[in-house]
Amino acid sequence: MHLRFSSLCALVLAAFVSIPARAQDPLDDVYGHAVHAYFRGDAATAQQWLNDAIASGSQDPRAFYFRGLCDAAVSGDPEAGVADFEQAAQMEIDGKRVVNVGKALERIQGPVRCQIEAIRRKARLASRGKYLEMQRLRYEQGIRNGAINPVSPSDAPPRPVPSINDPFSEGADFNKGQPKPMAERVEPAPASNDPFGDNPANPAPANPAPAADDPFGSSGAKPNAAPASDDPFGN
Repeated sequence: MHLRFSSLCALVLAAFVSIPARAQDPLDDVYGHAVHAYFRGDAATAQQWLNDAIASGSQDPRAFYFRGLCDAAVSGDPEAGVADFEQAAQMEIDGKRVVNVGKALERIQGPVRCQIEAIRRKARLASRGKYLEMQRLRYEQGIRNGAINPVSPSDAPPRPVPSINDPFSEGADFNKGQPKPMAERVEPAPASNDPFGDNPANPAPANPAPAADDPFGSSGAKPNAAPASDDPFGN
């Protein structure tokens, strides 16, 4: 069966020999057939296609990701594809073939996708660590060669403070910009509304009304009482 698939791949590759360089890479066509077979549920066929594409020198990390998926599906072991996943993640970082891996794997979900993303993240962190280490070694080599003169932050002279912001400069006004308190303004009560004021607005009249005209006076003249004969309630 493997011989039959190898022969088929050889025919596909031979058909593209005469195609100009600007045409699609024939290995991409092999990869496409393998992906279609995988999503049809034929992981064994997809595995054969991908084995042939990788053996022919494919630098496409997607081919390694899908071959790892096929290995896990055919063997039933979730760890069977780890080696291909790790190699694919490293190929992404190397950048020999720039492809949209996220788009290719968008239909892959579940634990296996989490496994792939964990491997990709680990590879990116390792690559960053190597880059920082390389930068450190290059910096130290530059110091040894005299090309770099390191300056310690403690040795660097302080930046001068602008005189406008320096409170210790000559002639500095320490009160400049400070708010000045304002005296509280007390509004006097209007005289017309102060019943206890010394000069009320409406003083008492100089000539008070006579006691006779005062209905509340005690010494006022009393009205003439009705005769006893005219009092219906009299005794």
